[in-house]
Amino acid sequence: MHPEILTPGTCLFIVLLCLTIDAPLTVKHIFEDNLNWAAFHLAEKDNLRDVEIKEVNKMLSCKDESRGFFTYECEHCGTTKIVYFGCNSRICTNCGKNHTDKWAKSLQNALFNVPHRHAVFTISDALWPIVRRNRFLQKVLMDAAIVAINDTISHKHRNGRLTAGAVVVLHPFSRSLGFNPHVHILVTEGGFDRHGRFIHQKFIPFDAMRKTWQYQVLTRFKAALPKNRVFSMLIDHLFKKYLEGFYVHLPKESRITNKRRIARYVARYIRHPAVANTRLHRYDGKTVTFWYKDREGVRLFVTMEVQEFIKALIQHIPDRNFKMIRYYGAYSRRTKRKHSGYLQRSLRQATFDDFVTDANKWAPKCPNCGRKMTLVLYEKGPPTENEVFGCKLADWNHPLLSPSYN
Repeated sequence: MHPEILTPGTCLFIVLLCLTIDAPLTVKHIFEDNLNWAAFHLAEKDNLRDVEIKEVNKMLSCKDESRGFFTYECEHCGTTKIVYFGCNSRICTNCGKNHTDKWAKSLQNALFNVPHRHAVFTISDALWPIVRRNRFLQKVLMDAAIVAINDTISHKHRNGRLTAGAVVVLHPFSRSLGFNPHVHILVTEGGFDRHGRFIHQKFIPFDAMRKTWQYQVLTRFKAALPKNRVFSMLIDHLFKKYLEGFYVHLPKESRITNKRRIARYVARYIRHPAVANTRLHRYDGKTVTFWYKDREGVRLFVTMEVQEFIKALIQHIPDRNFKMIRYYGAYSRRTKRKHSGYLQRSLRQATFDDFVTDANKWAPKCPNCGRKMTLVLYEKGPPTENEVFGCKLADWNHPLLSPSYN
């Protein structure tokens, strides 16, 4: 039996195949592969928001030399390590997860030392396209949440109005990447009275809150939008259709009494990207398959064409400077200091000055000996290329630009 002879071309193919199999599937890879984003950008340029283009381009440069890097060296064994900069794009799953983990861990130090509840406030699907066309209503939606909460917990309090502390996180997406605006709320189990005393209410009537939430949303939407007879009729219809109010969901383990659980709970239930890399199941160059779990925990798979997947994902990028997380009531900056006695310690966000003062504060450990490394070089990175996809005739042969693409 003759031994099989491997040519250089065959060896290269095997190496590339192994790399493809071992490499995890990411959103960035799907956008970059076969110039999918460049072709989509060219085909849909008249329909894209500037913020969508900017955030995707940032994501594509994540951990790239063009963004710059730090070089660390181990003084013990001489090993060097390069740490490339992230992009902080609002669509980047890598930076989004890292930011969420850091925020969740620091959040436990910013919350009052009282029990909290997690609730999900939803609206009628008839309002989804209206919010998508009028994105400023997302802020109105978040504002309505704290008013509904304070109205509900103050209803049976005889000595005036109570003010709860609430962290409101906007989710514009559904599990299947559809546009489904709703808010996740981490709220104190009770509120502060006008004397600064915290009035604990273990039982919060969320069934009653449904009607209050519905009233606040519909009346505020009606006031925020131009006068329109069709929309006014829709508001009246929604009041009559949802006699019990809009749905308010309390997830399992929604009551949190231990602040140490905040980090794990928040990262899992409250703040997460529209689709994480771990939920990507398959990509074949034309279609993308991802999965999500329904309320019963059953895993469901969704398959989309590449351009459909890109469109579904970027629609959830918020407008420039829009805050997806807001602090209301007793957690707002104006009133939080009044109740500082209920805090273990205040939250302070790290700044670049902190890094300059202590350059090795975030230095990694040496991969060789495990000792802390020392910063030796900061590189801003070379200028970006000016070449734009679509300037060459060959670009127009891309399958996403072909009318016959299926």
